Amino acid sequence: MSETTAETAPQRPAGRTRTPKQDPVLTGAVDLAREAVLAPVTDASSVGEHLGVTVHEDRLLTHLFDCRLAGYPGWAWYATVARAPRSKHVTVCETGLVAGPDSLLAPDWVPWEERMQALQEQEAQDERDSPAEGDEHPGDGQDSADAEHAGDGDTAPAEETSTDGETSRTEDEYAASEDAEDGTAS
Repeated sequence: MSETTAETAPQRPAGRTRTPKQDPVLTGAVDLAREAVLAPVTDASSVGEHLGVTVHEDRLLTHLFDCRLAGYPGWAWYATVARAPRSKHVTVCETGLVAGPDSLLAPDWVPWEERMQALQEQEAQDERDSPAEGDEHPGDGQDSADAEHAGDGDTAPAEETSTDGETSRTEDEYAASEDAEDGTAS
């Protein structure tokens, strides 16, 4: 026979090891839980059907109701209820709105410094990817060819067309035509 002492006995966990029982008095308090949810909401149409209960402790559980508010698909209203031992009086502990597994949630919060660092890295990458202002762009030969011939005296200025469809002349052409009419050449 082995003798067990306090030193050799197996250690038990410090917390509760058994699962809590579902209290029938609290489970039946659906109407009280619905009234508690409706008190701050004011619109009965936003609280849907009873979805069930979640047991927390022996005399503590939460009733869940479908949320029908626009913009909250998958969310549920809740009312947590409790009672004292050997009492039939149910007390509402808290009410609120809780996200369900298919709820639309905001993204995780990212600290400001990390958001700014990501933004700065993106801006630096954009600067590396874009050419500088003075650089010539491929396929842009037309602009550089025009700049080369801008000072040439050989090129004739383009004719301009007025709004009435007549071709207008430049000042040099106009002066040359007047001289020709007068018989003088320049």
